[in-house]
Amino acid sequence: MLAVTRGGYGVLQLASPTVASGRLARTRLDARGQAVARALGARQLAQALASGPEPSFPVLALGVEIDLLHAASMLALALDGRRRRPALTDALIAAGFALAGALAAREAAYDPPPQRGNAVQELRQKWADRIAAACVPGYAARSGVSRIRARHDS
Repeated sequence: MLAVTRGGYGVLQLASPTVASGRLARTRLDARGQAVARALGARQLAQALASGPEPSFPVLALGVEIDLLHAASMLALALDGRRRRPALTDALIAAGFALAGALAAREAAYDPPPQRGNAVQELRQKWADRIAAACVPGYAARSGVSRIRARHDS
């Protein structure tokens, strides 16, 4: 459900950034603001597609970090008085996605490892494990990586 919601929001921002900003932030975006909104919409859509229909713990954990960085960048942009309202609105949306992702990651941490046979899912899992091991604090201890390594070492 998270990927569908994220993807839908991304498509909305890409297709009509003024609708999203007008309804949510009650402001009109200038050309630069619309370009930024479209870029952020493309990011949301790319993240939804990269996560796939059943994202694993590392995919979700990385998504949370990306959403938190997005929220932080919007808070920095909010220092510009002209862009304060849309930036704060987008920061709140990004924080909401981060919270939803964190809750989903918490549940996914207890899921069994993905089944073999789906090449795209295996590739996503492999890269997510590598990146998460480098970027997510405590990832190896809380995820299936340590269990997988323990099986291969024995």
